[in-house]
Amino acid sequence: MARKKLPIGISEFAELREKNCVYVDKTRHIYSLLTDNSRTFLSRPRRFGKSLLASTLAAALQGKKELFEGLWITNSDYAWTPVGVIKLDFSELSTESIGEFKESFLDSLIDIGESEGITLKESSNINVIFRHLISTLQVLL
Repeated sequence: MARKKLPIGISEFAELREKNCVYVDKTRHIYSLLTDNSRTFLSRPRRFGKSLLASTLAAALQGKKELFEGLWITNSDYAWTPVGVIKLDFSELSTESIGEFKESFLDSLIDIGESEGITLKESSNINVIFRHLISTLQVLL
């Protein structure tokens, strides 16, 4: 059996699985996060796998069961029904001023819409754009 590589610098679950890297199976906890009907606050220290966890949650929510082959969750009763996932990377947003932050946030929402083939309503109101993006994603799936 070939030795698995350590996933140094890899924070995307799909890439980690495709490159056959070491992955500590946390899918029992992910299953709990996805199926419990309660609110959860996740707090982890810096460099402690937050991006990988978010990517793993996104893959499960998008129904990408093939990425989870051999992990605990594939033998569970998880439904694998795809739902829309909106991924926002706040490190890419401008923080020079509140105005620039709002503008870059709005641009991110529009970019996400375009990547999903959604033309968002013309508005400078982030709430309107965000709601439209969410409701349109729900309809598409």
